[in-house]
Amino acid sequence: MSGTGVFAGVRVIELAQYVYVPGAGVMLADQGAEVIKIEAIGGDPYRTLRVGTDRNLGDINIAMEQNNRNKKSIALDLKAGEGREALLRLVETADVFLTSLRPRAIAALGLDVDALRARNPKIIYARGNGVGFRGAEANRPGFDASAFWARGGACHAFTRPGQQPTSPRPAYGDHTGSLAIAYGIAGALFRRAMTGEPSVVENSLLATACWVLSADLTMTQLPHYETHPAHPIRRPLTYAYATRDGKLVQLMILNPAPRWAALCGVLGLEHIVDDPRFADEAARNADPDPLIALIAQAFARRDFAEWRPLLEAIDIPWELISSIEDVANDPQVAANAMMQDMAVGDSAIRIVAGPTAFDGAPIHGRPRPSPALGAHTAELLGELGYDAAVLADLRARGVAG
Repeated sequence: MSGTGVFAGVRVIELAQYVYVPGAGVMLADQGAEVIKIEAIGGDPYRTLRVGTDRNLGDINIAMEQNNRNKKSIALDLKAGEGREALLRLVETADVFLTSLRPRAIAALGLDVDALRARNPKIIYARGNGVGFRGAEANRPGFDASAFWARGGACHAFTRPGQQPTSPRPAYGDHTGSLAIAYGIAGALFRRAMTGEPSVVENSLLATACWVLSADLTMTQLPHYETHPAHPIRRPLTYAYATRDGKLVQLMILNPAPRWAALCGVLGLEHIVDDPRFADEAARNADPDPLIALIAQAFARRDFAEWRPLLEAIDIPWELISSIEDVANDPQVAANAMMQDMAVGDSAIRIVAGPTAFDGAPIHGRPRPSPALGAHTAELLGELGYDAAVLADLRARGVAG
């Protein structure tokens, strides 16, 4: 990476596994931070995890590439005193320590905030876990599907009453939480630059779920709130309609007055513009079914390709309900570099950029593939003064890899 990304010059030590916390590290790395991934001698378990669909394209682990591109890897046995010391010497050179290890595991390794600040008083300490760092369950194991999707209420919110619980999408909560961690690190770097004071940054999958569902959670204060009302409100102008070829068009017209006549014209419903049943939003929503039926009949007369220019011409909020494949091939995704090609060996794969762009670029420069386990061990220990003989000895005894 060149040295002009917004996080250029920032060194991050990442002691984290799977997706949630490494997802934050990759967003920093994409914008120029030097992110050093600390792995056990056997590697991050995510390198070999197999759950459901195989994640390999040939011999390329796509999920590993998505969450660990642009990083460096060093393999250390942190339970060995020399391995821990090597990590602490790296911490002395770093700006941020980022971890997904639970408090009990961090304490056992002697890598808590006080231990790291004893070696580097200015280190920003960032951590993520399942259900938060206070309370009786701070050491509870937590993954996306358990702490975010199940306990965090998302599964309930997205499951219709009486149906089998809806399964989460892969890493849905992980990647949502990683945004919050990256935000926290950026804020801590700013605070330190302004005041000289380092911060402890915390996020959990449960806290992430609470924020994502904050509209629902705050609504629970209302006496008649129901997550799944027996008779959900149907609004004709914020409803999904099927075209003749089976595509679904989501209308989202929150302020219909300026476009009501134009919408009726496009739909061939000019005769209802002044119909008192549909005169305003209150009337339309009081008895929505007649208008929903009229609009549904209109949409069913044309294919989506015919509807698109007509809807765009009247400048209303609407979108096609896209499949995942549709999104992957969306021209707006391409135009804004939301997905990018990345060379991996003699092949190339497409990876997804973080959602925030700086100066028009969500990834600074050309993305580099995920490092092989321990690919930078010699380089990084060499920077710390370990000569070739010492490194060879550490490797022979399984302290470094």
